[in-house]
Order: sequence, then C-alpha cells, then structure tokens
Amino acid sequence: MESFEVVVFGATPGGMAAACSAAEQGARTLLLEPSDHVGGHLSSGICTTEIEHMLPESFRGWMLRFLREIGQRYGVEGPLHRWEPHVAEAVFEEMLADAGVVVRRGTYPEKLHGESNQIRHLVLSDGSTVTGRVWIDASYEGDLMAMAKVPYTVGRESRETYGESLAGMRFIEDISEVRNTKGHAEKVDSVWEADLRTADGGWVPGVETGVVFTAGTGDGKVMNYHYRVTVTKAANRIPFPCPEGFDEGRFELLARYFHKYPDSSMRRIVGFINNPSGRYSLDSDGNTVVHEGDKWELNNHQASILSLGHLGGQFLYPDGDRATRQAILRDHYAYNAGLLHFLCQSRSVPLPVREAMNRWGLPPDEYVTNGHWPYQPYIREARRMVGAYVLTERDVLHDIEKEDGIFWNSHWIDCHHVQRIALSDTRFRNEGRIWKEVTRPYAIPYRSLLPPPDSVRNLLVPGCLSASHVAFSSVRLESTWMGLGEAAACAALQLVNGQADCVHSILIKGLQKTLEQRK
Repeated sequence: MESFEVVVFGATPGGMAAACSAAEQGARTLLLEPSDHVGGHLSSGICTTEIEHMLPESFRGWMLRFLREIGQRYGVEGPLHRWEPHVAEAVFEEMLADAGVVVRRGTYPEKLHGESNQIRHLVLSDGSTVTGRVWIDASYEGDLMAMAKVPYTVGRESRETYGESLAGMRFIEDISEVRNTKGHAEKVDSVWEADLRTADGGWVPGVETGVVFTAGTGDGKVMNYHYRVTVTKAANRIPFPCPEGFDEGRFELLARYFHKYPDSSMRRIVGFINNPSGRYSLDSDGNTVVHEGDKWELNNHQASILSLGHLGGQFLYPDGDRATRQAILRDHYAYNAGLLHFLCQSRSVPLPVREAMNRWGLPPDEYVTNGHWPYQPYIREARRMVGAYVLTERDVLHDIEKEDGIFWNSHWIDCHHVQRIALSDTRFRNEGRIWKEVTRPYAIPYRSLLPPPDSVRNLLVPGCLSASHVAFSSVRLESTWMGLGEAAACAALQLVNGQADCVHSILIKGLQKTLEQRK
C-alpha cells in the first residue's frame, strides 16, 4: 500500500495544475490517470485558452507558467495562448517531472474505503491500493466524487430551480440574445426544413422525436460531445479514416440538406480554426498572434444543420459504467470519423465540398500512438457536484464578489446544442444553446469546490464543481480548471501542514494570500 499526502484523480489541465502545485510545495503527490496520456483536452485537440472570450485577470499562477513554457517551445518570450497538441503534452510531461509528481497511468478507481467522513484508501483497477491525506477529483466525469457518495446532479435544471433566465430547454429566437461586443457567433437557432421520414415510415438518424418542448423546463440532459480533430493540408497528410461498419445512411439528413442546397460550402458544416498553426508571435501588447500554417483544428459548427457535435449521443455518458462509456466513445469516433469520410467520399456531397475536404487529412506528428486521431473526445459536461455552495447564473452575471473567492473567471456562458428536435415530419431545430458574454470577472468561491459539510471532509472537487448547468457553461473551460486546480492544491496543503483538520475548515484568508503570491 502506497501512502501519499495529496492524491489527484484525473490528469486534465486542472489535475495537472493541482498535482504540480501540491508537489512543488513539498507534498508527496500522486496523480492518477485512467488513460496513457496527460493534459486532457489540451493535448487532445483543443489548442487555445480561448482568451478571446476571457479577460486578462483570469490568467495567473500555474496556468501562466504553463503558457510561458509553451511560448519558450516556439521561441516566444511570454505567455502564448495557442499551441499544437503534441507540444502541450510535452510541456505537461516536463512540468510533472520537474515538480516530482508520482504519476500512475492506465488505472482507474475500483473501490473506495472511508470512515468518519474521510476517504482513507482507494483500490485501483490494477489491484494496488493507495492512501491519501487529501483527495482532489479533477476529472471531467467526477468518478471519485461519485464513489465517495457526494451528492451530484446531471444535466439541465429548470428556470425555477435557481431562478435562472437561461436555464432549461431553450431556443435562441432573437439576435439580441447572443449579441456581444466582439460580434462572435451571433446566430439564432434556425428552423430547418427537410423530409425527416424514411421510405419505411421511420425517421432519419440524428433527430429526437416525441420531445415536447417547453421553454425553461429541466430535463437532465448535457450538451453535446465530439472530437476536436486536428487536421492538416500539408502534402504528407494522412487520409481521414473510414470507421469500421461505416453507414452512409447515418448522414441522410445532411445528404438531404445538400440535395436542397447544393451550393453549400464545407465550412458551413464544420468549423475550421487555425489555432495549432505552429507559427506564432506576440504583438506590442503581448497578445498572441497566429500566423496561418498547414495545421488546423475542427470544431462543432453551432449554426450548422449538422456538424461534429453528436447531438443525442452523449446522454448516457455521465452516469454510465465503464462498458457503457467505452461504447459511447466508440460511437462518437464512428460518428466523427464517419462524417469526415462522408464529406470526402459520398456522391450525396456536392463535388466542390468533396474536393475541399480532400485537401485535408490527419497530421503525422500528432497522436502518433492513436492512428493520428485525438486521444479523447471533448467531454464538455458530465456530473456536477451539489456542494456547500451552488454557483448559479446570478453569481456569474450579477453577484460577482465573494468573500471566499479563489479565482476570477471571465469566460462567456457557452453551452453548445443539446439535441435536434423534430418539430414535424418536415421541420426540425437544434436546441439548447446558450451564448452570453461575461463583461466583468466574477469570483468563484472556495465553497463551490467543497462537498456538503455533512459529506466527505478530505475531498476537493475543482473539476465537476458545484454549479448549475448555466454557471457550469461558463466554468467549463480548461483555463478556469487550471486556476481551480491550483487553488485546490493550495487548500490541501493546509491540511498536510496541520493548519486545518478538514477541507471545510481551511483558513480562507491564508489560501487567498498564497494564491496571490503565486500569481
């Protein structure tokens, strides 16, 4: 049985910040990661801090060190907010080694033992057992939190639950709802027209039928997932794979759209972003400048009839067992790889779109142990703790000050679509998007990382923290999670050093002072 002072579950960016910050301050620290790779989404397709949707006050501490290390890799003297996935993973690996973090990969929690509201030890899938003084769940799914029987929720609450105007089922009806100072993604939710019936009287794939839409109603559903695929137009590109069992009928809805609108462009379906160009500089104000390169990343196109987001394929993932989740991830790969293959090869796709897609492929220097496909999909939202304090829309937009504030977040409230609803046999609409600018940084309170006082007293949850679906749509950003992971580690050190007997009794002024010194 191995003993540690701090055990961090999940080598996400938040987990990386937590583990490195704890180890750097002298705690014997273990980082548990079920996969073989560290860095979470930032080394698996997301190549940006999304600084364009945040304010400078949110970039500080360990996160800023990571960005400076990224800059050094590209010969830039200063924090760089764009990168290539393999560079991010290399920087993460180096920071773990420098901090002296013990890393266990390819293993996951199997059984948790506790007593007196304390986690004592954890049996892992390889049969080994680890003990810890303080535990930090930085995973995207909150598995350690759930094993510890901490209360949590999944999906959307109703407007009435927390008095949130943006909560529940929703369509964006008017451009004023998404208008912002930068003019970004100002799109309403279109009503699309297409024949949704098949020859045998069934429905085309990808459309939810029988859904009764009532604005503001909660339904327990999370926003969509997909792979943020890294692509290149370089001559040595690798053709997009054809997934096993590929069925062109899965994209019949898109085929019918192309038949009706043959002049549609490739970029009307998939969002292309040049974040991982590999060519960067800083302007006179220290802002990252991206110079176009061969390598780009693909994102879900929110204004598209159908894009990378696998609407409806995500519903069973948050609470799914390991077999269920693996099946869902295989399905997401089949959907995303299938869509790219369909756009390249299908006769249902207009020739200009096929020709444009075939100028792209997978980069040979990325994800080299996974067929050059990202290691994991973009899990935007899973479980959310119902903890000592539930962060809500009001905290994000109005009551922005908190006495126990530990991080100044400023990312916009951003929820991708949840489902594609059939309105009739010939009309449908993508539902669930939220896009609301945050114009002032707001404080995330330490209490949002805490289980309820009568629950586990040596566990902190900076990943699936305590927040409503609306507030989580602002928090759910890697940059924010890095800041919260660092704060969780600094709080854990108070227990390790004997300054507190549980996570609920730490000295908040001392924690805030430590974080201020680390900025």
